[in-house]
Amino acid sequence: MVNDFSASIYLPETVFETVKSFNDSSANDMKCGDMSDQDLFSLGLRDISAKVDPYRLIRYDIPDTTPVDGISWATVRGTKISYEECIDILFAEMKALSQLFSFQGEYKMVIGELIDHFRYGNGSEFYSHRLNLAFHDRINSYFVDNPRLIIEGIIRDEFNSKPNSIHFPSLLNSIKRSLLESKLSKFDSRIDRINGLGISVHDIAAQKITLVNLQRYAMGWNAKIFFEAQDHFGLDVTDIKSKVYSQFRFFRIWFLLQRHKDFAFKPFFTRFNSVENIGQY
Repeated sequence: MVNDFSASIYLPETVFETVKSFNDSSANDMKCGDMSDQDLFSLGLRDISAKVDPYRLIRYDIPDTTPVDGISWATVRGTKISYEECIDILFAEMKALSQLFSFQGEYKMVIGELIDHFRYGNGSEFYSHRLNLAFHDRINSYFVDNPRLIIEGIIRDEFNSKPNSIHFPSLLNSIKRSLLESKLSKFDSRIDRINGLGISVHDIAAQKITLVNLQRYAMGWNAKIFFEAQDHFGLDVTDIKSKVYSQFRFFRIWFLLQRHKDFAFKPFFTRFNSVENIGQY
């Protein structure tokens, strides 16, 4: 038998939301086609690809280290190619290089799907069943200050300590306060460096947690929680200036394809979610 304590009056209720909002198209990593050759040179991005010189549309043939503008940077002499050929080569190289970060596990194909969407999606939102599964797995893994475990613990303790009377607004406030100290689910573990999730998403831009339903029974309770997340598949200036990102051709190619005015491939939002059922029976 259901013990109605008026939870339905208040639900669904957002119990946590990041300061960074969803669909933030004004973010620096969502810009595209806003830079010239000189802008990229000023960021140290002369040596982009091992296959082509995208600035001069030349496919590399013979190595050459001739200084350019008084600065010695690795390039090669080669064959003049078309703009379309250059794009084909850059995207093929970007995919090949992604395997450095994505070669193990069931999610290793996600980055290839994202790269294809980067090329052909024209900035439309990306949605992946694989990412939903990965997000579900991470939400349900054990780590300190896990939001799902925090919510479950608060509801369980409240019901156990107050078997006859629950003040639901106070319960909601307790959940919200505790979640401010939680650690959000992200793909930043050691295994994510090689399974494709770190390179595909890594630091999730925005998250929201909604308590959808809560019911109390004579012998227990159950609740439904909706976890939503969104990331930006795009690079900002801070990313490419970092020693971590700038050392890899993968990111240098990505940045040029996104930010150079002659390429201007559109970044996009990656959305994923998970519905979690918790309870005590």
